[in-house]
Amino acid sequence: MTRSLLPILFFVLVGLTLTGQSVTGRIVNEFDEPVPFANVYVRQLETGTVSDDEGRYTVNFRVDGTYELVFSSLGYASRAIQLNVGMEPTTYDVRLLTSGVELEEITVSAAQRDPAYAIIKQAIARKAEHLRAAESYRTQVYLKATEEITEGLPGSSAVEPESTAPAAPPHDPFAADERSKRELLAGLNMVEMDLRLNYTYPRKYKEERLAYADYGDIRGLFVPKFTETDFNFYRNLVHLPGIADAPVISPLSNTSVLTYAFALESTDLEDGSLVYRIRVTPRKTGNSTVEGWIYINEDNYAIDRLDFQFPTGGLVFSDEFGLSQRYRKSDDNGVWEVEQQVFRYHTRQGKRKQFRGTTTLSYRDYVYDYPFPEKFFGNEVAVTTAEAYTRDSTYWKFGRTVDLTPEERRMVYLRDSIEAVTNSRRYQDSIQELYNRVTLLDLVWDGVGFRNNDKKSHLYFAPVSSLIDFSPVGGWRIGPYVSNYRRYPDGRVLSVSGSVDIGIKNLDVQGKTVAWYRYDPFRLGDVSLWAGRAFESFNPNDAYLNQLRASNYFVKDEIRVGQQRELFNGFYVNTNIGLADRRPLTGYDTGNPLDGVIDDEGGTVDFQRYQALISNITLSYTPGQRYMREPNRKVVLGSNWPTFSLLHRRGWSGTLGSDIRFDYLQFAVEQDVTVGALGNSKYRAQVGRFLNSADLRFVDIKRFRDSDLLLYSDPLTTFQALDASLNTDDLFVEVHHIHHFNGALINNIPLLKKTRIKAVAGGGLLWLKDRNLRYQEVFAGVERVFKLGPRRRVRLGLYGIAADSTTGEAGMAYKVSFDLIDIWKQDWNF
Repeated sequence: MTRSLLPILFFVLVGLTLTGQSVTGRIVNEFDEPVPFANVYVRQLETGTVSDDEGRYTVNFRVDGTYELVFSSLGYASRAIQLNVGMEPTTYDVRLLTSGVELEEITVSAAQRDPAYAIIKQAIARKAEHLRAAESYRTQVYLKATEEITEGLPGSSAVEPESTAPAAPPHDPFAADERSKRELLAGLNMVEMDLRLNYTYPRKYKEERLAYADYGDIRGLFVPKFTETDFNFYRNLVHLPGIADAPVISPLSNTSVLTYAFALESTDLEDGSLVYRIRVTPRKTGNSTVEGWIYINEDNYAIDRLDFQFPTGGLVFSDEFGLSQRYRKSDDNGVWEVEQQVFRYHTRQGKRKQFRGTTTLSYRDYVYDYPFPEKFFGNEVAVTTAEAYTRDSTYWKFGRTVDLTPEERRMVYLRDSIEAVTNSRRYQDSIQELYNRVTLLDLVWDGVGFRNNDKKSHLYFAPVSSLIDFSPVGGWRIGPYVSNYRRYPDGRVLSVSGSVDIGIKNLDVQGKTVAWYRYDPFRLGDVSLWAGRAFESFNPNDAYLNQLRASNYFVKDEIRVGQQRELFNGFYVNTNIGLADRRPLTGYDTGNPLDGVIDDEGGTVDFQRYQALISNITLSYTPGQRYMREPNRKVVLGSNWPTFSLLHRRGWSGTLGSDIRFDYLQFAVEQDVTVGALGNSKYRAQVGRFLNSADLRFVDIKRFRDSDLLLYSDPLTTFQALDASLNTDDLFVEVHHIHHFNGALINNIPLLKKTRIKAVAGGGLLWLKDRNLRYQEVFAGVERVFKLGPRRRVRLGLYGIAADSTTGEAGMAYKVSFDLIDIWKQDWNF
C-alpha cells in the first residue's frame, strides 16, 4: 500500500513545483504614478505579460531558477533585472524613468489578468477626439471590385481513370486557348473607379467620380456610397446599406462592454509604436455584432487597423461578408487617416457554384482643411463627370494604386478587344441585320423586333402566343400588341405602344394607345398620353378575388394626358386630366370560365351613362433628398425625412360636356426609419375628405380594399383583416405601420436564432366619419429569406392578425406573404 502511494506523491510534488512560482508587483514612474499597459518580458521564456491600467502585473513560472525580466513602455527607459524564482511567491515593484530611447522590437503575449478592457475604455474615451481630428479633407480614392465565379466542390480534385478507348486526336492548342478565354470572361467580373472624396465634419461627404469602367456582369459587386455609410467604427453604430438589414454595434461604442468580450492577444512594436491586438467576440450571437480583431495604437489609442466579419443572419445577398481597414498616421498633422479598406464577400449557388467578391479602396493624397466653396456640401452627394466613362488604358495605367492580377489584366484586354469589335460599324450592322431577321420562333414565342442602332430605336410586335388574353368580363379576348422605343444621346426617352383586341364572346372591340416621353432626364420631367376603350375596375386596388368578378367593372372610353416634373430637389408636381365616357356593362355577356369557381351573385352595377372630366394635382416633397448626378440623369438615394404629399382631385361640371362635380383633398406622410439595432420601421398616414360632393358618382367615391383570404398584402396601403370593401364620401383617417426587428428579438432565443427567422409586427387604423366606424388591427409574424440563386432572394412570411371594429366582433386571421427583393434598389417591397 505504501509502495503504491509513492508514484502519486511524486507527481503531486512535481505538480506543486511546476505551478507554484509567481512574481507580482507594480510598475510606476519617477513620480510614483502607475505605468499602465507596460510590457513585462521574460527572455528565457520568450513570453511575458502586460500590466493593467494601475500598473500591476503578474508572471507565472513553471520551474524555479534565475530569470531576466525586461520592463518597458513607450516613453520610458527599459529596465532589465535578474530575479531568482523559488517556491514562494515573489513581489517586485519596478520604477521606470522617462526617456526618449526607443524600445526593442519584441512581442509580448498577454497572460492572466486581461488589460484589453482598459485599452478599449481608453479608446472609447478618445474616440470623439479622433472623429474630430480632421474638420475637413479631400483625398483620392481608387476602387477595384472583382467577383470570381468558380464551379465544383471546394478542395475537390478529379483523377481521370485510364482510358481503354482508341487514341484521341492530337491536342488542339488553339481550342484550349479559346476555351480558356471563354472561362475567364464567364468567371471574372470587375469594376474600377477613380474618385475624389470630399469630407467635412461631422458627416458630410461628396464623391466626384472621375473615371469608371466595368467588365462583365456587375450586379454582384459591392460598391459603397459614402453618404450612406463611411464604415467608421468610432461611431456607436455602423450602418450597412446593401450589405445587411441591420446596423452593427461598434466595439468602440459607449456600451460595447455589454455586447462584446475583449481579449488582448499580443502587444507588438510596429514602426516605433506599440500596437495592441485585441480579439473581439460577441457575448451573444446576433445580427448587430461583429467578430474579429481590432488593433489599437498606444500613442493616442487610435484604431491602427481592424479585421471584422459581419453576422451571416442579417446579410441581404451574401452568405459571408467581412471588412478589413488599415490606417496610417499623417506626416502633415498626425491624423490617423484611412489608408485602405477591403471588403470580402462570398455567395454560394447550390453545392458547386461559388461567387467570391473583393472590393478594395485605396486612399492617397490627403489634403486637410481644404477650402471648399460655400454650399459645396449639400443634397448632391456624388457627381460622375462626363469624361468618367471614356477614360482610356493610359489613364488607368497611371491611376491604379492597386495592381491588377494577371487574370484581371488578361480579362480587361479581352473585354476591351471585344468592345472595340462590337462597337465597330461593321459589327453593329451585322448584328442589326441578324436581329431584324424574322424566324418562326420569333413569330410564335419571342416576338418580332426591328432595331435601328443609329437612332437607338426598337420596334416590337408581340408573338402569336400572347395574342390571347383573359378578361373577367366575357372571358377570352384576342388581339395584337406593338411598341416602339427610342433613346436619345442626351438621355431623353420616347416610348409609344398600342394594342387592339376583340372579345370572343361579345365580339366587342377594345384598344388603347399609350405614349410616354421623358424630356428632362435630370429633373425627371415626363409627359404622357393614354387614349382608348377598356373595362375599368371600380376599385383597381381591391382584393384579388374581387378583381376576377365582372360586377367590379364598367366600360370607359377615355383620353388622358399627364405630366410630372421635379421643380426643385425633392419637390415634385404630378398633374393629369382625363375626359371619359362611362357606361355600365348593360348588353354584355359577362360570363367567363371562372363563374363556377368564383361567386359573383351581386351582378353588374347599373347606372346612367355619363361624361366625366377629372383632374388630379399631386404635390410631394421630401426634405433633404440625397441624389447622385450622372452625365444624363439623376439617381435619387433617399432622405432622413418623411415624404409629404398633397392631392387635389376635381370633377368638372359642364366643361367638355362633363356631368360630374366634386372636389377631393388628401394629405399623406410616409417614412422609412431605422431604429438602430432594433430594426427598421415604415409608416404611412393619410387623411382625406370630399370638400364638395354636389355630383359625386359611385365610381369616384373613396374606397378601401377588402382583404385577401390567405395572402398578406402590402401593409402600408392595405388592411389584412378587413372583411368587406368600404367606401366614404366624407372625412377619413388611415394609418399603417410595420416594423421589422431584423433579428433583434429572435436572437435572444437560443433555439430560434439558428433558424434565421426574423420577427415582424405592426398594425393599422381606419376611421370613417360618415359611418362613425373605427377599425383597428395589429399583427405579428415571422419571416425568413430564401435563396433563389446567387442574387435573387424571396422572403416568406407567416402572420397572425387580430382585428376589431365598432361595427363587428373582434376576430383573428392568418396570412402568408411572398416578397421578391428588388436587386437594383436592394430593398424589399415592405
